[in-house]
Amino acid sequence: MRNKIESVQILRGLAALSVVLFHYRFYLVPDGANTDIPDMLFSWGSIGVDLFFVISGFIMVYVTKAKPAGIKSSLDFIINRLTRIIPTYYILLLFAFLTGGAMSTFHYPDKTTNLISAMTFHPYLHQPAPLYIDENGMYNIRWTLNYELYFYFAFSVCLLFKKRLLALAAWFLAPVGAAYFLLPEITLSPSGYNFESVGAKFLTNPIILEFGIGVLTGYAYLALNKFMKSKYCMLSFACLIMISIGIIKHKIGGYNLLSALSFSFLVLCFALESEYIVKFTPRFFVTLGDISFSWYLLHIPLASFIAGKVEKANPNAMHSTLGFTVLLIASILVAFLSHKFIEVKLTNKIRSSINKNILFRSKKTNQGTSAS
Repeated sequence: MRNKIESVQILRGLAALSVVLFHYRFYLVPDGANTDIPDMLFSWGSIGVDLFFVISGFIMVYVTKAKPAGIKSSLDFIINRLTRIIPTYYILLLFAFLTGGAMSTFHYPDKTTNLISAMTFHPYLHQPAPLYIDENGMYNIRWTLNYELYFYFAFSVCLLFKKRLLALAAWFLAPVGAAYFLLPEITLSPSGYNFESVGAKFLTNPIILEFGIGVLTGYAYLALNKFMKSKYCMLSFACLIMISIGIIKHKIGGYNLLSALSFSFLVLCFALESEYIVKFTPRFFVTLGDISFSWYLLHIPLASFIAGKVEKANPNAMHSTLGFTVLLIASILVAFLSHKFIEVKLTNKIRSSINKNILFRSKKTNQGTSAS
């Protein structure tokens, strides 16, 4: 059995789908036309980011549940995370760069700064929060990766300690305490704190707490899964209904801790009722979860590339229901290939090379110790 909870993969796929629909909604109408209907249909899709963050915190707890405290666990974790994220990210960033103007980028200082930010994973603008990058710039989808990588680093440090949950709690609460001490102010809004430094704004933005909510969900699952396994998926179904009502009534929205708390219960219920959810859910949605990272990274530059090429000869051809459908299907197919050949094959090769190098160095060190 794979080290995955497939019902959570379904949620990951739904999170990616909601983000794609959110960004692709503008293709439903001619360029420049009124977007009231697309907005009504899919403007809620940004909540997929909140679900991604909660799932990330949950998964980190789940995959390290049997790992002992210490530097080996910490290094193994960060190596596995980075080798999964970095190669795919840079390859798709290159695609976005080449299809988004390439060398003309360097004619504009703001675009050059944005590219450097994309290459180095650092926020550089005071607004908009919680992005802290140009929301209309090249590869703007990357802003979530800045938070994701920060969380990986924080989690890897906390793996050094035996009382892991206590270390994580201290890490997530420290920015809240620091903000109150320095300002003094406490907020749960993703608009964040009014520090003069962009870095300080980023590190203290309350959206980071969504990873912490996911961590608590992971620990709740490990505790409850020992004695509580539902024979039905009624709790999950009820959670989906309640969240859907919250979205329709505009009570649950993107970049919101209330959304994260709602998704916390959803992830927990799906994980506990995984066997029955997977049994009655089409396998396609598990596949969407598997390819969700590639899909998330490439859907915007791919759509821009396809629409740009097609609409040179046929203006607004992709800005229609048919064009929207074509882009959606094309993005899934390309994401599947990216997942298979970059995320899986390339990542495995890189990890294998790193492990061989570590083993070689270890043997060399042991031989040197024996000789002395």
